[in-house]
Amino acid sequence: MAERRRRSLVYETAFEHIKGDLITGHLQAGDRLPTVRDLARQLELSPAAVREAYRVLESLGYLEVTQGRGTFVSALPSDGDGGMRGFQLAERESLGHLFEARSVLEPRLAALAAERASTAEAEAIVVTAQEQSRLHAAGRDFLEPDIRFHELIVLAAHNPVIGRMVSAVNELLLESRRRTMRIPGAAEKAVNYHLLVARAIRDRHPDQARGLMEHHVWDVAHDATEAQRGLGMQTRERGAPNHRRMSPGRRTPA
Repeated sequence: MAERRRRSLVYETAFEHIKGDLITGHLQAGDRLPTVRDLARQLELSPAAVREAYRVLESLGYLEVTQGRGTFVSALPSDGDGGMRGFQLAERESLGHLFEARSVLEPRLAALAAERASTAEAEAIVVTAQEQSRLHAAGRDFLEPDIRFHELIVLAAHNPVIGRMVSAVNELLLESRRRTMRIPGAAEKAVNYHLLVARAIRDRHPDQARGLMEHHVWDVAHDATEAQRGLGMQTRERGAPNHRRMSPGRRTPA
């Protein structure tokens, strides 16, 4: 299981590398990125990991893949650094805030999708949940179909106002999913919940879809809180000797 998690998250090295270049301005709109193979060699990663990072960033609108020409940074919004604001906010916001937002939006969206989805839309949600399950069983990353699963639910809810609200916080919502994929056991539970939600939407059970999505969000929130608490304890244990070594009268760095 640990090896499966390591393989599924290795793309994040490439993701964080590109994200850093976007935030610092090293990459600008229109810049061409290295080929998948070249960046994989530079970062000592597999081409599959770099390809997945490119795919996720493309789904967020930061990269554009042009057949035969390469991968380019998409045009940023007119406010200059506004396109990167989501990345920077995601680094500052707590998981508690992110899950609170998800608990407000996602259960209601699932219920609306169960009421309003066309047959084709409902089937697409089920197929995407099944794709996630297959990828997870194979030990492969499934963040891209995970993103698509939630996007399809938003579309199937047929409420453009809520759709724009979700788009406005899309980077933050993605960040919560990226973080929770690191938690042992969280990916398996997410896959199972998604299958159940998808079937409830397909079978036109809005209350069931809402309840399942609500349980899913809060279950992951609980696991994330426990994992964060454990990490905090480890950090304090590692930091304790440093405090004892500090010279008298010196201020702790802010």
